[in-house]
Amino acid sequence: MLYQKALDYAALTGRETVIDAYCGIGTISLFLARKASQVYGVEIVPEAIEDARRNAELNNMANAHFEVGQAETVIPKWHEDGIRADVIVVDPPRKGCDEALLETMIAMKPQRIVYVSCNPATLARDLKILAASGFQTMEAQPVDMFPQTMRLCVSS
Repeated sequence: MLYQKALDYAALTGRETVIDAYCGIGTISLFLARKASQVYGVEIVPEAIEDARRNAELNNMANAHFEVGQAETVIPKWHEDGIRADVIVVDPPRKGCDEALLETMIAMKPQRIVYVSCNPATLARDLKILAASGFQTMEAQPVDMFPQTMRLCVSS
């Protein structure tokens, strides 16, 4: 359900270039690659990128490209190299997006940003920064990743 929502929000027609920040093993990247022209994923964990590349190969996805590194370092480099993202997908850790990444996304001026978050506080903080630069939050959709399970939330 989460990946389908990301795909719906990306509104891909098949002509778009997508950047997936914090891509992990490429699950969202590869889901989007079925409907995009090109997808570029970046992740700091080398083993995750190895898995992403292997997953792309196993699924015959030649339009998915993955690089090891920090999103806030690699994506500005891609931008300097001429990669123009129509859609940027971020699925950051709980700390939210790095400020340098937010600045780069703003500079890249994609048609859409799809923000997947597990932390409402950092989501709100990052959306406020994006809004101050002219981006509009169009819709938010919570997804229960643990349906029919009991969870205990503890705060310190």
